[in-house]
Amino acid sequence: MTDIFYTIDHVLLFVDYNYPEKHKHWAKHLIISLGKEFKCIIEDKEIICRGIIIGSNVMHTIESYDNEMLVYLFDETTDMSKEIEDKYLQNNNYYTLNVEKLKEIKRVWINEILSLKDIMKIKQKYYDVYEKILNICNLNIKKPHIKDERVKKVLKLLQEKEEITEGIIRELADKVFLSQSRLSHLFKEETQTSLSSFLVIMKIGKAYEYILNGENITDASIKAGFNSPSHFATTNKNMFGISANEIRKDVRVIPID
Repeated sequence: MTDIFYTIDHVLLFVDYNYPEKHKHWAKHLIISLGKEFKCIIEDKEIICRGIIIGSNVMHTIESYDNEMLVYLFDETTDMSKEIEDKYLQNNNYYTLNVEKLKEIKRVWINEILSLKDIMKIKQKYYDVYEKILNICNLNIKKPHIKDERVKKVLKLLQEKEEITEGIIRELADKVFLSQSRLSHLFKEETQTSLSSFLVIMKIGKAYEYILNGENITDASIKAGFNSPSHFATTNKNMFGISANEIRKDVRVIPID
């Protein structure tokens, strides 16, 4: 089973994949094994560990040895990405995590998420567990608290849309009577991530949902708003390091409000 949680300010993959292709993209990673050690290849260096933080735009891949993994992705525009840089990376490519902290993270995830079977209960519990895991890692940014009604309306409109088109920012700006630049600035201020980055995550999430509902990759890609299946495949690989063909029926996509 692979679970993909996507939120306003990060994506979490709960996966057991092996040997994704070597890749890099503009997101920082927090990777945690719920089992034994795994191998992480960063640039040309091999690191054996149970947990690691990887900087953005760093070539890497993972050999998980069939361990279940938590893979958090933080876009470069987010405040969390900046905090990770300041506290851990400081211009380095990676940082290996303390084993005792990893044991505590494993205990929290197993007891508070894996013990739940109902999707709605998982969604309700998700952010509490996320904040606990961040706190264990001495990362303290909490869920964005959105006060502005215009941003709330934008998020609702996006959830209701079947596709994310190229002109979506202009359309959203018109709906809330703002300029495109003002809406983008306000969205970043309220959510801690850029509107353009969030739209990419939403578009990928919608494509996954359509595929898992039985549509083929071509139809799902176009319906979600990608120009072509190859555009979706490239974006998906750049984001997750996994090819579109690896999307299987045992994948769950779980949007977190």
